Amino acid sequence: MQRTTIVTGLIIGVIIAVSLSAAALQISQIEFDLHLAAGSTTSYSFLVINDEPRAQEITVYLNDWVRSAQGKTDFFPLNDALWLFPRQFAPGDVFTITYRVLPPFTGVTVTGSYATGSPTASGKIAGSSTLSGTGSAASVAAAGPVEITRAITPSPTVPGAQRVQLTVHVLKAVAGMRIDEVFSRHVAVESVDAAGGQFTTVARSDGDWITVTPQKFTIDPGKRQQVSFTVHVPQTGVTGTYWGAILIQGSPREIQRQGTTVLAVERFGVKVYVTITGTEIKSGRVTDVRVAALNPLTVTVTFENTGNVQLRPTGSIAVISQRGETMRKISIEQFPVLPGATAVVTVKDTSAKPLPPGIYLARAAIDYGGATEVGGQRAFRVK
Repeated sequence: MQRTTIVTGLIIGVIIAVSLSAAALQISQIEFDLHLAAGSTTSYSFLVINDEPRAQEITVYLNDWVRSAQGKTDFFPLNDALWLFPRQFAPGDVFTITYRVLPPFTGVTVTGSYATGSPTASGKIAGSSTLSGTGSAASVAAAGPVEITRAITPSPTVPGAQRVQLTVHVLKAVAGMRIDEVFSRHVAVESVDAAGGQFTTVARSDGDWITVTPQKFTIDPGKRQQVSFTVHVPQTGVTGTYWGAILIQGSPREIQRQGTTVLAVERFGVKVYVTITGTEIKSGRVTDVRVAALNPLTVTVTFENTGNVQLRPTGSIAVISQRGETMRKISIEQFPVLPGATAVVTVKDTSAKPLPPGIYLARAAIDYGGATEVGGQRAFRVK
């Protein structure tokens, strides 16, 4: 179950993520794996259940999300491109982020913001906001520890595309920075120069296809509320799997954390996958096999999804001696990989006895549902 709980301190005023021991809300279905035809419109529903002895004000909204190579899910605003900088910045630092927006983008606008980790601060990005490059008022950056200005010009290398540059001026020392650019609808965003930051966006978002009702409601103690959503699949230009999330957010409630009263806001992510029937391409490859430890034997396998649909591979690792004997056979449990993404799977040998000294081969075989298995191998020595 995808649950995010945001906690806001009443005394110290910080925002942190925590896990609550007891959930106040329950969701009847937290994932929809839909296979729909291009141009189709279909509706679905799930239940929100209030297990807390008080009424809750519920807000429903759409988000994008990504899954890391280690399997962690991160949610962020719909139609967002973001850059993370987990480092220190000094007063006077200046750098430029450059990205490209591919057509079509007629009528699309962009709004941006930044947030710093320490000291905690946030602000808006100033400058041009219309991707057509016309009719966009150049706003002025607000005072803060960071000033960011956006400039939009035609791309010098990709005909029809727009180049966007974010010029960042650091005015006061800060540690950690996040920069978000949120578009009025989904567009294809390509990073040209991330300036050393970690760039993230969702190329295959289905958030613009989904409408949800109701978006706000009150649910009494012990009661349940049906939430319906409709998926409008575009007629053309769509192939493979797309994904997004419907977020259910409850009312804030007070909890005690390290001697401080804080407000906890519980949120559930209902994942919605849409695969366009008849367009599926399954393809993948093992890009790396590594032996991370010998006692216990620990092997990591890196698998890349090179197709256009989500895959749920399984597999195994065979440990083979120099004489060709299979000394171990370690199972790889099913793991999900989004199209275009990479998963790093770590498995451990649970055998009671370690391998005797010698040279071995760790051979990985991955079944991703295609015509043949894919694999990779790594030699290692036990002394």
